[in-house]
Amino acid sequence: MAVIPSALTGAIMAAGNAIYPGSLNLPKVATAVGNAVPSWLPIPTNVLTQGVTAGTVGVGTANGKMVFLPTGQVVAAFSAAGLTGPAFTGLATAVETGTASTLNSSAQYSGTSAAVGAGTDATKITLSNPATLIALMLSNLAAVGVLGPIQAQLATALGNGISTLVQTGFGFGAVAGPSGPIPAAGTSVSLVF
Repeated sequence: MAVIPSALTGAIMAAGNAIYPGSLNLPKVATAVGNAVPSWLPIPTNVLTQGVTAGTVGVGTANGKMVFLPTGQVVAAFSAAGLTGPAFTGLATAVETGTASTLNSSAQYSGTSAAVGAGTDATKITLSNPATLIALMLSNLAAVGVLGPIQAQLATALGNGISTLVQTGFGFGAVAGPSGPIPAAGTSVSLVF
């Protein structure tokens, strides 16, 4: 599985309807986030993991599942951007809950393992670029009709909060490829999708 826009939008909507029902802005924000995040994740200048591998000598492909830890990152980013009050707190909580839920159920990683051809891999996100996500959020918010002064504040809050949430990501998986009989340890570099 990979993170897909409709699943992310749906998870944010479901969380929002449970947390803050009746929000007029929730569908717009959920759609903007749902479209921005899946296109932002798999680009190596946006999100990248580095891992540690162990197994037998060779060069292989590392693949695995990612896990993320939501601890109020989006709510804190909303507050830092000056978006406070019950409506914004509800919106931020819905975005964080839905995003974390989707990432935890769907996000995977894949990359290159140097020195290990077959074995295990443990990886951690080392790059989560908020600037590129903020730029994507600006265009996606405009596409759903969120314009004016609030657009920049909201894009900044969403970009910073979601990228901080993504920065918590770690994963475990396997390395597969041609290998020899000698034990080896190495590193991996992977993309998230």
